[in-house]
Amino acid sequence: MDSIDRLEFPKKYPISGTIKMAVILFIIFGVWIHNCSQNQLSKEVTISEIKITEYSTVHVEIEYTISNKSSIDRDVWLLLKVFDSQGLELGSSLFFEKAKANKIQPMLKIMDKLSRPLLKDEKPAKATIEVFKRKVI
Repeated sequence: MDSIDRLEFPKKYPISGTIKMAVILFIIFGVWIHNCSQNQLSKEVTISEIKITEYSTVHVEIEYTISNKSSIDRDVWLLLKVFDSQGLELGSSLFFEKAKANKIQPMLKIMDKLSRPLLKDEKPAKATIEVFKRKVI
């Protein structure tokens, strides 16, 4: 009986060092571009005039102003944190907002999920809102 030699399947070809180096350089370049775009976004979109307008034991209402200095509309992720008088965080929320080009817009956010209910005669001391920067590394 005749013997048939089969080829190994799948045939393995080693990846050359130049291709590996090119892929690593492209990844580093992509991370650098991402970080630059996130820094540019935080410079163009600013949050100001943060005020706590109304509150109860289960919700806090916050008014703020968002301004977009760029010439295009931006979709922005914002991180809201509410603190009590002792500096402990009552709650935080990550939400999405559309900022129109070259406009200053007053906004309102109702935070109804607190980590703990407010006690009687307790009020939230401060609220902070910042542009959420996505991080790759």
